[in-house]
Amino acid sequence: MQNLIINFMSNYTLSIAMVHFIAAVVLFYLVNWVGARSISVGYMQMSIIAKEETAPAFNFLFKVLSPIVFLALFIVTVQVLNHKEFVQASYLIVVYYWLFRTLVIILLGRRKLTNWKLHFIYWVASIVLSIWIYSLVEQVDKILPTPRSLLDQMWILIIMFLYNVFNNIELSRASTLKRKEDYICHQYTFFKKKYGIIISKHCRNEFYEAATYSILICENFNRPKFVRWIEYLRFFFTRTHHTLGVMQVRTNKYISDEESIVKAIDIIKQAGLKHKQKIVTKEKEYSYDSSNSALYEIAGSYNCNNEDYQSEVCSIYEAIKDNYDHIERDYESIVAA
Repeated sequence: MQNLIINFMSNYTLSIAMVHFIAAVVLFYLVNWVGARSISVGYMQMSIIAKEETAPAFNFLFKVLSPIVFLALFIVTVQVLNHKEFVQASYLIVVYYWLFRTLVIILLGRRKLTNWKLHFIYWVASIVLSIWIYSLVEQVDKILPTPRSLLDQMWILIIMFLYNVFNNIELSRASTLKRKEDYICHQYTFFKKKYGIIISKHCRNEFYEAATYSILICENFNRPKFVRWIEYLRFFFTRTHHTLGVMQVRTNKYISDEESIVKAIDIIKQAGLKHKQKIVTKEKEYSYDSSNSALYEIAGSYNCNNEDYQSEVCSIYEAIKDNYDHIERDYESIVAA
């Protein structure tokens, strides 16, 4: 460890640091890309909906070891390209990766949805392993395996066995439910305090009001303030159609968050009228005539019938509907009007 620190202080240049940081950012997007395509084998993505974690071992190994695998591939690549200077302190790629991931979580407003204890465990385990791997690399010229070393892999069978055992353990999702309920309640309270007067004035109906808050919370989760700032900058430079404001309303002119909410309420009401028309013309079965099915259709109209989005909005609606006393009565008044 002392040797690592001495070498770091004497040889770690700005150009090496920049290459390592760029590699860390590439790793971040690569992990997200691969993870999003690993849902079928149990990868857990961040979502407002509390989902069952069916593959805890896979999630742990993927999040901890994917930076290590990337580090090994990075070292092999720079060795093959004869740029061995970038091997110097390359374990910092993993450190930069976790710092960048943490920064993104904070900037996107996902702090209350993050299990920080587990996040810290991932962080420590991954960084410790990266330092250990790097210490081994320092002792050899190349890290590609020799034919003889490939024969000494009986531990792989043991690891695969343990992996399958632990991967079939179902973890309690009580803490996940609590974090996500707290997040939704916090967001609802925050937005009600900030936009409550505007929303109640333009809705004048508890169902439409709850629907507006549900979509508002979902849109803010998908496009947090930091991302919306970037969208506004892009709009000012391009002056083309963009989705702007906290409600992500498509427009060809500048609108504020408050204006986006007013426009969104109009869209929600129009979708509500279309739902009513289906009920009246019997295009929609009466057994599905409920505020939940109406909201599912409204969310679909709002965001191009994206089923994941519709499920997210309905999940938020279920969490906040207890704040209203006459939500079903107001929904029935829309259908009967």
